[in-house]
Amino acid sequence: MRDRRPHIWLLATVITLSLVAAACGGKSKSSSGTTQTTVAQAKVKKGGTLTYAADQEPTGFNNNTSKDNGTSVVNVMDRVWPGVFHVNPKFEIVVDKDLMVDEPKVVKEDPQTIEYHINPKAVWSDGVPINADDFIYVWNMQKGGAKDIDGKNADVASTTGFEDISSVTGSADGKTVTAVFKNKFSDWKALWSAPAGIVPSHIAKQKGWNDGFDKFDPAVIVSGGPYKIQSYNVGKDLTLVPNDKYWGTMPNLDSIVFRFISDSSQQVPALQNKEVDMIYPQPQLDAVQQVKAITDVNSEINFGLSFEHLDFNFKNEFLADKTVRQAIATGTDRPAIVQRTVAQFDPRAKILNNRQYVTNQPEYKDTSGGKYDKADVAAAKKLLEGDGYTLGADGIYAKAGKKLQMRFSTTSGNKLREDQGVLFQAQMKAIGIQINIDNAPSKEFFGKRLPGGNFDIADFAWVATPFPSSNKAIYSTGSDSNYDNYGNPQVDSMYKQAVAELDDSKRKDLYNQIDTTLWDDVVTIPLYQKPTFIAVRNTFANVGDNASSEGPFWNAELWGLKAD
Repeated sequence: MRDRRPHIWLLATVITLSLVAAACGGKSKSSSGTTQTTVAQAKVKKGGTLTYAADQEPTGFNNNTSKDNGTSVVNVMDRVWPGVFHVNPKFEIVVDKDLMVDEPKVVKEDPQTIEYHINPKAVWSDGVPINADDFIYVWNMQKGGAKDIDGKNADVASTTGFEDISSVTGSADGKTVTAVFKNKFSDWKALWSAPAGIVPSHIAKQKGWNDGFDKFDPAVIVSGGPYKIQSYNVGKDLTLVPNDKYWGTMPNLDSIVFRFISDSSQQVPALQNKEVDMIYPQPQLDAVQQVKAITDVNSEINFGLSFEHLDFNFKNEFLADKTVRQAIATGTDRPAIVQRTVAQFDPRAKILNNRQYVTNQPEYKDTSGGKYDKADVAAAKKLLEGDGYTLGADGIYAKAGKKLQMRFSTTSGNKLREDQGVLFQAQMKAIGIQINIDNAPSKEFFGKRLPGGNFDIADFAWVATPFPSSNKAIYSTGSDSNYDNYGNPQVDSMYKQAVAELDDSKRKDLYNQIDTTLWDDVVTIPLYQKPTFIAVRNTFANVGDNASSEGPFWNAELWGLKAD
């Protein structure tokens, strides 16, 4: 989403493990089915092209890095680079049996040891086998402290899980991989899995981890999945075509074309005019209503593992002050923001009071203590005045000659988010804080501003997997995905306990304790569980929403034109 996907693979990242159905949530479940058999399939014919209106352009192609840990990259790469496990629309964890001979399993409890059997036929599109070298490389780069080929620190979206492994080894033929853990890791199925997946190590070792996959080159962005990238015209379009070296289920479509339409107001007209066949935008009230009137298009709104939030950059001199953050949270009218935006097209939308779980997960609980359920202008002003701020004639507080002002940034062209910024600006003016709107195109916002720390208050969403450990990278001290530069040794310690806890109940309690602390520190302001919106021309079958970190492209090889 975009949005970032916290990945443990977040997601956002997503999306690391970076958070995203019809309110069909629930605890993640494991299934031995393949990605081809876990959803009902309609009969389709071979051939044809589906054109997708992408609201964001990929920032690069290595979703394992913090700068490319986002939905725009996932949508392109999910069926290009392979992954051991996938998340299906029911939030079940399913093994990809095109890639794996059987489902990986724990072969030893102490030390925790996992064994993987790679399909002997599995190869990259340049003919190089997919083998243990790829697993080992991904582990080495994401376990923490790795250096890229130029000597710079490896940029990783998350070290979670990989940092708990002591060794990864391969068999003589490279098709059996054994991972031995030095610390127990409950979410081990998230490792080497979609949407981040497995990186072609033979390319990365030559081109680099951080920047080697930034630009499209067919000799570099090779495929290990059913699709490969045929072409990429920056600012215009990107085309996926079947990978002719793929050993598994081949795609039905001749191509999927990503047409980049970042202006949310132009996506529905493109669908109406048959310029595109599918949209998956940030939901907008007008768009939802207009799509319902298109007779040959099916659409749906879902709630999954994604949530919208406001992030504070702790390097900002004002936001480094906890009292200022408390005042902002106290003065933010979250119910009004929900009612003026997403609730207009889905009345189920409501404020969210947890960052680790969303409302349709059984582990969810309100960890906020009710502190910020409604705005209190007087209380917010009292906090600032108690912190030494004086209200100026212009209605803005100041201290030591410095006016209390900061930037609000989000993705330009997204009307809903732009409207949220204007609402937030007005709410902050009421408590004496000046907000200057400073939005940016999604490619710049996600690819440069967030990872570069060039923001004060940022509005975006995390889209994750069902694995709660995906959140660790977002709030851990020094993590590349910790855009806020927040650090708390207590939170770090609790995350370390939580990811190693194998008891479901104890693990849930630990994550909720973490979130209580995050509320105490006022690290971010969760706004609402974010709805997803998909619309597809009804001539196509097997296309539908997957409101997890993988998104709708998770089964793109099954898409096709309906059979006569």
